[in-house]
Amino acid sequence: MEFKHFEGLIAATFTPFDANGELKLEVVPAYAKHLKEGGIKGVFVCGSSGEGLLMGIDDRKAVAEAWIPFSEDQFRVIVHVGSTSSKIAKELAAHAESIGADAIGCMGPCCFQPNNTEMLTAFCAEVALGAPNTPFYYYHIPGVSGVNIKMDDFLCGAGKVIPNLAGIKYTCSNLMEMTECIDMENKRFDILHGHDELLVNGLLVGAKAAIGTSYNTIAPIVNRLIDSFKNNKIKEALEIQKTINKVIAVMLSSGGAIPVGKAMMKMSGIDCGRCLPPLATLSDVQEQQLREKLEAIGYFKLLS
Repeated sequence: MEFKHFEGLIAATFTPFDANGELKLEVVPAYAKHLKEGGIKGVFVCGSSGEGLLMGIDDRKAVAEAWIPFSEDQFRVIVHVGSTSSKIAKELAAHAESIGADAIGCMGPCCFQPNNTEMLTAFCAEVALGAPNTPFYYYHIPGVSGVNIKMDDFLCGAGKVIPNLAGIKYTCSNLMEMTECIDMENKRFDILHGHDELLVNGLLVGAKAAIGTSYNTIAPIVNRLIDSFKNNKIKEALEIQKTINKVIAVMLSSGGAIPVGKAMMKMSGIDCGRCLPPLATLSDVQEQQLREKLEAIGYFKLLS
């Protein structure tokens, strides 16, 4: 099967919850408008940033359904269906296909992790069967899932038995392996760059699209990096990457990418609410400290 490759920035969206941890999906229309105005070309919902693995099946389906109406040619919706259970992941995949998702993604199981290519391929093949007519992306994030299989080997094997295998959401710093995946079989597979702080490196080895948490809030800055790169202004792109990394450093040092990302979204006028346990939610004091740190690095001026 042949699939249209992604290009540009894809936001790994946060899931909005109220104070009781219930879905607050009325936020999604304004959220989608915010992302489109920022130059985002798609969303990856219910992934790690979306707290998908902390949610029940019905809530994950409801989130996917809330985003699908905003899908269009220039704004595609990828639904993450990963679970430790292939049965649950397959059910979520079938649901995503039934509502018209543009693609599905699936993280490797973080309990009883596959330790060889054959085991991972078997797991993914079972999940992909739930959505046989929808592009399937394996979500390679070994730092979270604990599944650390060579991705070029995975593509060689899985590409023969999973007809709808479109590519990989590649969130790993092994750029040599990533390059091999991009170049494999005359660039057959769509390799989506996943480390925001290494985006310029990913572009250099051939990535055309990137999925990231920080793109929810700093997409205009990141798009300037991409424009500089396309215009062969590599030094300029590197300087923008350094600026981006200052923002990411603040996020990581102020409570973590998801709690801080939600707080930054609130500052942008999109209130995604609390995080689900065990993730902490920033207090009012912590939010004020975050604002001060962001002001110190010129964050708000960058977006103006």
